[in-house]
Amino acid sequence: MDRRVLAVLCADVADYSRMMDTAEEDTHRHLMRLWSTVIEPLVASNNGRIVKNTGDGFLASFDSGQDAVRCALSLQETLAQAQAPEPAEARILFRIGATIDSVIVEEHDIFGNAVNTAARLQQVAAPGGIVISRALLSQVQGVIDLVADDLGHLRLKNLHSPTHAFAIRSSGFEHLPVFARPYHKRTRLPSVAVLPFRTLNSAGATDYFAQGMIEDIIGALASLRDVMVISRGSTLDYTGDEPPAAVGKKLGVRYVLTGTIRRAAEQVRITTTLTDVRHGAVLWADHVDGALTSIFDIQDRVATKIVGTIAPHVREAELARAVRKRPENMDAYDLLLQGIDLLYSMNLNQFLRARRFLASAIEADARYPAAHAYASLWHVFNIGQGWSEHPEADAQQAWQLASSGVALDPSNSLALALCGHIKSYLFHDYLAATSFFDRAINCSPNHAWAWTLSSGTYAYMGRAKEAIERATFGLALSPADQHAFYYLSFLGLAHYADESYEQAVEWDRTALGQNPHFRAGLRVLAASLVALGRRSEAQEIARALIREQPSFRVSVYAPQCPWQNAQTRETFLRRLVEAGLPE
Repeated sequence: MDRRVLAVLCADVADYSRMMDTAEEDTHRHLMRLWSTVIEPLVASNNGRIVKNTGDGFLASFDSGQDAVRCALSLQETLAQAQAPEPAEARILFRIGATIDSVIVEEHDIFGNAVNTAARLQQVAAPGGIVISRALLSQVQGVIDLVADDLGHLRLKNLHSPTHAFAIRSSGFEHLPVFARPYHKRTRLPSVAVLPFRTLNSAGATDYFAQGMIEDIIGALASLRDVMVISRGSTLDYTGDEPPAAVGKKLGVRYVLTGTIRRAAEQVRITTTLTDVRHGAVLWADHVDGALTSIFDIQDRVATKIVGTIAPHVREAELARAVRKRPENMDAYDLLLQGIDLLYSMNLNQFLRARRFLASAIEADARYPAAHAYASLWHVFNIGQGWSEHPEADAQQAWQLASSGVALDPSNSLALALCGHIKSYLFHDYLAATSFFDRAINCSPNHAWAWTLSSGTYAYMGRAKEAIERATFGLALSPADQHAFYYLSFLGLAHYADESYEQAVEWDRTALGQNPHFRAGLRVLAASLVALGRRSEAQEIARALIREQPSFRVSVYAPQCPWQNAQTRETFLRRLVEAGLPE
C-alpha cells in the first residue's frame, strides 16, 4: 500500500445548486471557462495534481504544504479578480479547505483522514474563503505572508477529534473573507462527558456494542452548538468504581452521562443517566429496549433520543442556574438563556424584556453567534405575532442579525437555519432558503431547529411529504424541549400542505395546548378546520386569534403569507375569511 504525507486541498462551488437552477447553461459555461483558464493552470503551476473533479468542485494533492497554501491563495485571488466585472449573483465562489497528513495513494484517487478533514474544512469556509488545519499552518507560517484568524477547535461532521482550524488570506489581499473565532473565551457553554457504558451480561459480550454506542453519542452531541462534549479519549480510564459526579469534577465538566447495556439473546436494553456534577443530582434517566438484529440502527436511534433529551434538560438546568445569579455577574451565555426563556412566552411584555436580554448578550460578547441568531428570531416573531409596527424594517434587521451569526461562525447551524427561514418566510426566496438549510444540516445533522425550520420552507414550496419527514425528525430530536409547541406547529403546517387536515388539526391543537398565544398556529388551525368543513370550530379559533390580535386583517396579512404557489396562497387566505376573520 502506497502511503505518503501529502497536503490535500478540497474546493467546492458555493450555492452551485441555486445557480444551476437559475441559469444552468450560463453557469456551466462560466465554470468550465474558470476551470480551463484559472483552476487547472494554477494547480499545475503550484506543483499540484488534480485527483478528481467532483462536478462543482475538485480534490487536489501537493507534495509540499507551502505549494498547497500558495495555490489556495492564488486561486481565490485570481478568481475574485477575474470575476470582478460580473454581477454579484453570477460570480462563482469557491470554498476551500486544506490540511496535511499521511494518505493512501492509488493511481486515480487518494484516501484517508486528510481527505475527510479537508472536505469538512471546506464546508466551514466562507464563499471565497480558505480554511486550513493547524498542521498545515505550522508548515507555512513565517514562509508565506498571510493573515490567519484562529477559528478554534472545530467539531467537524463525522470526525470525533476536534480540528484546530484557521481562516487565511494573503496579507496584501483584503477581499477574501476571514471570520472571527466562533466562540469568544468569555462565553461559557455547558460541558458534558460521556463515560464508558457498562455491560451487565457475562464476559463483556457487548463491549463492541458499548464502544459503538459511545462513539455515536459523542459524535451526535459534538454536532450541537449549545453543549460542549469532551473527547472520548478523556474518559477511557473510567472504570465505574467512582461516582459519576466525582469523575465529572476531575474532568472539569458540569454534566456526566453514564449508561449500562444489558443483552439477553437478541434483545438489548440500554439505560442512561444524566448527572449534575455540582450537586450529584440525577437530572434525567431513561431506558430503550430493542432487538439486536441491526446494531447500527439501534445505536442511531438511542443516540438521537439521548441527544434530543440531554440538550433541553441541560438548557433547563443552566437557565435555573442563570436566574439565580445576580445581574452584574451574568455573562453572554446567562443573558442569552434568560432572553430565550422570555422569547417563547408569546406574551408582549415578556417578549419586549427578551429583546433587552438578547441585546445585552450581544453587548457582553459581540462575537457570540447564538446571541445574534436569537436576536434575529426576535424580529421574526415580532412580525409573525403581528406586533411589528414596521415589518419591512424588522425583516431587514432579522436578516442582518442572522447573517452576522453566520459571519461569526460559518458552521453555526442555528444561524444558517434562521437565514433559510427568513429567506423563505419573510422574503419568499425559497431556493436561497433551501441552500442555507442544506448547509445547516450538513454542519449539524442532529440540530432540531435546522430540520424543523426547513420543514416550513418545504411546506411553503408544496413539497409536503418532505416537510412532514423533516418536521417529524426535528420533533424527535427535541421531544423534551419546553418550547415544543414551536416544533409541533411546524408539523401541523406540514400536514396542512399535504392536505391531511385531520392530522394538521391534531398537531396544531397539541401545539396550542402548550402555548395558546402562537398566532401562526392559530391561522393554520383555522384554515385546516375550514378545509374539513368544521366551520363552527374554525370560527371559535378565529375569535381566539382576534382576541390575541384585534387588528388582524386578512388583506394586511396577505403580502406576508408565505405559500409559494399562488392558488395555494389564495385558498389559504380565503379559508381564513371563511373562518370569520375580517378581510
